[in-house]
Amino acid sequence: METTPRMSAPTRIAMVEDKPLLRLGVQRVVDEVGDWIWAWEAESLHTARAQLRNPCDVLLLDLGLPDGNGLDLIEEFSARDVRVIVFSVLGDEQSVLAAIERGAAGYLLKDTAAGQMREAIAQVLAGGAPLTPAVAGHLLRKMRRTEVAAPPADKSDTALMDLTAREREVLMALARGFSYDETATMLEISKHTVNHHIKQIYAKLAVTSRSQAVFEAVQAGWLRSS
Repeated sequence: METTPRMSAPTRIAMVEDKPLLRLGVQRVVDEVGDWIWAWEAESLHTARAQLRNPCDVLLLDLGLPDGNGLDLIEEFSARDVRVIVFSVLGDEQSVLAAIERGAAGYLLKDTAAGQMREAIAQVLAGGAPLTPAVAGHLLRKMRRTEVAAPPADKSDTALMDLTAREREVLMALARGFSYDETATMLEISKHTVNHHIKQIYAKLAVTSRSQAVFEAVQAGWLRSS
């Protein structure tokens, strides 16, 4: 008896942004991808929380909302297995690090081109952590300052020191916003090996996302910029 092949479900994209024209522009970008659909949109913290039970796979999140800071939504949606990409004019170090600490899967500035936005969403869906260059720069500068102020702890004091040299290289690639494919090419290893190293990093650091792994390393001052 023949069975009809099961069609894969489309990827659902949602957005929290208080500017209607910007929401419309991003929706058009999403609509250009055949297997993506525009799930819903909201203009404030209040209306976004009303959508918590309305499923989506990726949430594009503004931080400067009329009734508060969008940072407050990151953990709420991440807890529902939604990949949150901050999409904001706020590119300062404090906002970037706070978003990553709370579990943001990526961070884009609002001057990001349409093609780059599509690529960033695709990277997040593939397990990546896209960061615009300016945002990645904040992470690297934070690494340098923390390293100078507080040398790495003794091996017995931190799980970070359990990482192998190769795992450290992979983590540095994540901190710079490289995708799995880019990391594999740069380190001259297979994508499967990159996935293996990332799983090992998660286990050793007791984290569940790339952004959390990067943040742990940055906060501990363990990563070097080169």
